[in-house]
Amino acid sequence: MSQILLLSSPSQDDVNPILHLASELINRGEQVTFFSSDEFKRPIEDIGAEFKPYSKELDAFNKNAEEKPTSGLITALLEPMKFIDDIAVQIRGLKFDYAIFSPDYPYASIITRLLGIPRLQYSNSN
Repeated sequence: MSQILLLSSPSQDDVNPILHLASELINRGEQVTFFSSDEFKRPIEDIGAEFKPYSKELDAFNKNAEEKPTSGLITALLEPMKFIDDIAVQIRGLKFDYAIFSPDYPYASIITRLLGIPRLQYSNSN
């Protein structure tokens, strides 16, 4: 059984296809930890994956109109290590065999290099 880290940009176009892949992996006995934003928590947990949220302050993909919509994006672009460190803190102590990421996910190379694991880009070819 493999431990898999899924990194996805939280948009319907990215999450839905990779969610189907995660469900298939879980059905085959794999353990999946899935990073996304809170809006996708329920569908991620419903397939049996462990959900990990992006920090509210650093969520580069935050679409909440009440908050500054660009603050997370600016931090992610200008200070990517804050964004990456937040993920690293949440997965501290966890071991992964590899990571799968959506095409729009910006920091998969850095995160997988820090973890010392291989990465695979998921592409939904229709």
